[in-house]
Amino acid sequence: MTNPASAKEAPPPRAEPPRRRGYGAVMKFVRRLHMYLGLLVFPWVLLFGLSGALFNHPQIGRDIEERDLSAAELSTLTGMKPWDPNEIAQKVVGQINAGSPGGYALDPGAPSSFSGWPLLATPSRAGGRHVLILSLDGGGATVSTHAPEPKSDPPPFAGATIELPEYKMAAVQEQVKELLPKLGIDAEGPLRAHPKVHPELRFRVRDQSGRAWNVVYDLGSGQIDGRPAGPGQLRFVELLEKLHTTHHFPVHGDMAWFFALFADITGITLVVWALSGLAMWWQMKPTRVLGALAIMIAVAAAAFVMRGTASEVQFGRVQGDGP
Repeated sequence: MTNPASAKEAPPPRAEPPRRRGYGAVMKFVRRLHMYLGLLVFPWVLLFGLSGALFNHPQIGRDIEERDLSAAELSTLTGMKPWDPNEIAQKVVGQINAGSPGGYALDPGAPSSFSGWPLLATPSRAGGRHVLILSLDGGGATVSTHAPEPKSDPPPFAGATIELPEYKMAAVQEQVKELLPKLGIDAEGPLRAHPKVHPELRFRVRDQSGRAWNVVYDLGSGQIDGRPAGPGQLRFVELLEKLHTTHHFPVHGDMAWFFALFADITGITLVVWALSGLAMWWQMKPTRVLGALAIMIAVAAAAFVMRGTASEVQFGRVQGDGP
């Protein structure tokens, strides 16, 4: 029997170096941040993720019937033939050179191509609409039939113009025309109201029968419009898309201000997720090789696709519509 007194005492646990303890504390914080930020904004991630997919697949959640037409079928029905983008570009260059001494020639290193949507539409007899989307160089087409849109009763005052000259953007434009010179800012001319971006006055009224109406008064054009108060008329998928494209902090601080705030937090969370995910991956030594390979593939694919798309969206003259 072993004498406990004579038995060797177990060595005390070796103290963890302070540097190691600090690293562990940092990684614990990173994991907690990764988790709790996700819990905080998961409804917003779902919103932007689902609605983002809807933009590329508009048939989801909508009553749309589609029919594809081959190039041969479309040619038989209409006589239309595929267009050659290089041939058309040659003709355009010829017209340019006929009117100027530029001596332009097509760049053989940049093949001509079509961009945009060759789209034609007409109302249907059932109240919806028919849409034709063509492939100009391929010769095929897609015909889609859209069901009627949900409608609400138009207010009796819809389309009327209310003249309040002192409360229109033209009056604001007149009042601030000397603002920039007084601030010492050099400008080519006075400030002018944006032709497309107008503020609105929103209020609610009740008619003699007690029915409530949401009223919108355009402070740019003076036109008035509205709809019956109550639930909106947008389909659920259309509402998701509308929320997805809502941006900017509103000047007058309504509920959309908080929406913009959470959109910012969601964007920051996605960045934190990416960086904290890299940190947590690096901590797991067995996954470093495969993880590094995945990162290289991801970066290469993203660079290739983003660079090509950026080149396409900036091919022509790019001008912003906003302020």
